Amino acid sequence: MPWVPYALFTVGTVTQMKAQREAGEAAEEQSQREAAWREFNAKLEEREAKEVQESAASEEQKFRKGGERLKARRRTQAGQAGILPIGSFELVSRETVDELEMDALEIRRGGTIGAQGLTAAAQLSRFGAKSALLRGKAARRAGWTGALATGLSGAAQLGFQATK
Repeated sequence: MPWVPYALFTVGTVTQMKAQREAGEAAEEQSQREAAWREFNAKLEEREAKEVQESAASEEQKFRKGGERLKARRRTQAGQAGILPIGSFELVSRETVDELEMDALEIRRGGTIGAQGLTAAAQLSRFGAKSALLRGKAARRAGWTGALATGLSGAAQLGFQATK
């Protein structure tokens, strides 16, 4: 039975080829799952960015309404007290208006910065997803290439043994 070692060698080579191919495909599947997870995270981050922006806009609007009420109350109080809207009263009123506007703009800025950070995180997650997909494809190709190399090497060894 001189053919038994050749048969065993052939079966071993084919088994190695199959294992390499399956390992590459498994790595690709894992990368696809990772990419899907990263895409899911990106969508969550984008939704959160939108919510942060909307929340800041709502807070800014509430703050502005409160500022308008404060200004109206001060004008009413000044009118009731007989204070004319000139001189130092006018200066204080302008400063109040400026401070209220700066605070409102700061609320908007905070929302914008928060949303930008989340949007950047979403972009980074999408980049990671694309990277994972590329790694998976490369692993699959490497598995197939390794299987082919194993097959060729095995065939060459078998051929060399047969010529002895």
